[in-house]
Amino acid sequence: MAIVTTRSVHVDRNCEVKKVIGIMVQSNSKSVATPSGSGSAGSMNGGLLPKMPTRSLPSVPRMRKIVGPGVIISAVGIGTGEYLLYPFITSRVGLTFLWAAAIGLAFQYFINTEVARYTLATGETILTGFLRLWRGWAPLFIVMTVVPFAWPAWMTSAAQMITFPLGGGNVTWIAVGGLALIGAVLTFSPVVYQTVEKLEMFKILMILAFAVLVVVLIGWRPWAEIPSATMEGIGRLPAEVPTTVLLSALIFAGGGGVVNLAVSNWARDKGWGMGIHAPRVVSPITGQEEAGSAAGYEFEVNDEELAKWKKWWTAVRVEQFFTFYVVTLVTIVVFSVLAFSTVTQGGYSGGADLGFIRFLGESLQEKYGAWLKLLFWSVGAISLTFANLVVVDMVARITSNILSTIYLSNHARWTEAKIYSTVVWVMVALGALILGLGLNQPFVLIAIAAILNGLVMVVCCVLIIRVNGSLDRRIGISIGRRCAIALAALVYAAFTTYTITTFI
Repeated sequence: MAIVTTRSVHVDRNCEVKKVIGIMVQSNSKSVATPSGSGSAGSMNGGLLPKMPTRSLPSVPRMRKIVGPGVIISAVGIGTGEYLLYPFITSRVGLTFLWAAAIGLAFQYFINTEVARYTLATGETILTGFLRLWRGWAPLFIVMTVVPFAWPAWMTSAAQMITFPLGGGNVTWIAVGGLALIGAVLTFSPVVYQTVEKLEMFKILMILAFAVLVVVLIGWRPWAEIPSATMEGIGRLPAEVPTTVLLSALIFAGGGGVVNLAVSNWARDKGWGMGIHAPRVVSPITGQEEAGSAAGYEFEVNDEELAKWKKWWTAVRVEQFFTFYVVTLVTIVVFSVLAFSTVTQGGYSGGADLGFIRFLGESLQEKYGAWLKLLFWSVGAISLTFANLVVVDMVARITSNILSTIYLSNHARWTEAKIYSTVVWVMVALGALILGLGLNQPFVLIAIAAILNGLVMVVCCVLIIRVNGSLDRRIGISIGRRCAIALAALVYAAFTTYTITTFI
């Protein structure tokens, strides 16, 4: 606890004391509680969960030690919107829908950084912040996390692409095997976050290397079409593309749904801000569990700590801008331009399924050779598998965070790490069951997940404004950012409502 500066009060013996100024420090020099509002958590300190003790905000490390959460969340989008959805849309309407990617990613950039703000200030995940407001969010967010992502759309897509060069194969069994491999990786990793970060960093570097190859192969002419196509299509929803696909592209350009909330979980394990004081999720088999609880810590907001806060806030925005916004937008543009230069607009008459990816690969073979077709499919299969790994990790993190905070707090056996591993295998089993029931059309699964996540995004945006608006005013959300998050909520609500009415 921080020691409160005191001020001596001299009272004239003949006068009545009307006000006591300051709080006297006890003679034994023990620290006392910080006055309400002077801690970084502001009015969020308390509520329905234990109060946060005070600790020091750590200094900002070098940027290479900060990079990570943005890479992980961009890896989810690169497995769906970038590789599957935007190239398909481009084959129908050219490059006229890329404006939606830029705007959708901008919304998610603001959401991601606001999610990170709460963790920087408290060391808690933002979901723990929601639970401080109302415990009823616990079952609701478990449902909103598990249900949209129980459909293993990413792994199913990867399995289908594996069958392309083989000339066939059992997609269901390949997908189930992939899910089991994901479960094993997440279960036996000593420190789960470190494994996920390394795998997704490899994926991002692979995608960027492929993007460079694409730029070299297709030349400069297709890129010249982007400005005019963007101006032609901005604000227009192309009738040539099903609305479910458009919504999926908007939602999954980046993260989408509770994936964005998981930025705070990854930031906590990365040690951003006050997250350095929180325990990390480790394997209950190969890792060593760390003492701690879901409740966080606040720092005293003074000149010294504010100076460190400003450096942290700048570093996080830079990390999210380049590793999330720029990397994701570049890959969307590259894969879209690849489709634009290879497939004649309207040249593919099939539906929104992986038949388009097969068609695009075969078109690449005709133009550049079989090696590029195989490389394109291989990059896609690896990307989608790694995206599904992040999805399972995210669901397990959020669910275990909620359960260990509300229902199993301080339980001797069921630690957050054990809950995490259990949820991982529940997700594997759910995915296998869904595939066994025959729901194995990736675009349909992605469309269902997009509709559900669109509704989740609206709820999350409202809660983010509420929670971050309750932090100390010197570090809380600004008016401009409130407007940006509110606008995102309105767009998600309108787009999801329109899609539901059209889809049903």
